[in-house]
Amino acid sequence: MIHRHAIFLTVLCCAFPALMAVADRPPIDYYQPENIRKFADYLYTQGDYLRAAGEYQRYLFSQPTPLEDDILRRIADSYRLGGQPDRAVQFLETQPDSNLARYELGATYFLMKRYDESIRFLKESQDLFQGGEYRWKSQLLIGVNQLMQKRWENAVQHFDQFDLRGRPEAAGRRVSMYKKYAEAGRNLPSKSPLLAGFLSTVLPGSGRVYVGRSNDALLTVFLLGILGWGAYDGFSENSVSSRKGWVLGTIGGILYLGNIYGSVVAAQTHNRRMEAAFLATIPLEIP
Repeated sequence: MIHRHAIFLTVLCCAFPALMAVADRPPIDYYQPENIRKFADYLYTQGDYLRAAGEYQRYLFSQPTPLEDDILRRIADSYRLGGQPDRAVQFLETQPDSNLARYELGATYFLMKRYDESIRFLKESQDLFQGGEYRWKSQLLIGVNQLMQKRWENAVQHFDQFDLRGRPEAAGRRVSMYKKYAEAGRNLPSKSPLLAGFLSTVLPGSGRVYVGRSNDALLTVFLLGILGWGAYDGFSENSVSSRKGWVLGTIGGILYLGNIYGSVVAAQTHNRRMEAAFLATIPLEIP
């Protein structure tokens, strides 16, 4: 029993100074700007982006210093990563005098796939950017927008005219890379919808073969053959008064027209798929 009391007193004596030190320490003021910033950073690293955006903005309201670029970028990123890019746009529009805000706004439109708006805004901002950094970055982003719009020729011309004087080496590498993608996109193999339709007009099913859909072509030929033979048989028996001939002939005519239209659509679909597959290979590196 005495041994237990001795251990208890020893532990108490060791712990007492630490407890006193904690008691003497002033309480943490969670409303101090630096603590709000730390909490916002914590939320951001944990992936709680929308709450992080709110805390970053609370940090801005809590201290009168000018808006820091890293805070602006964190707020825009938080809204975008949180699935609310429209709120990123609303926030960035409140900072019209910031080079970074103007650039981030163009980048946000790009990430929202609003490519025309991104190009228009970045072009309008060219004369407002102070210094060369955001100017060349926005020029590069304009070209990437054109790539994503599949405006291959415009993109090639844009990167050809890119002024690399005084630009960092990384800018030159990116311009060269994206220009190669634009040239490759311009030379993508494609199928002519007009030719596909013409072939199917002359020989039903041949337009489908042209676009690489041989099974569809065989089915079309088979059905048209069955319907055509049935219509011919009906008219042979009862001349123009044959109900069988008119019904099967009408269905065959509709199928024939559908064969032409389907070949045109198949060629367009083939081209879109080729372009989508090609775009998926482009490494999108927003500067």
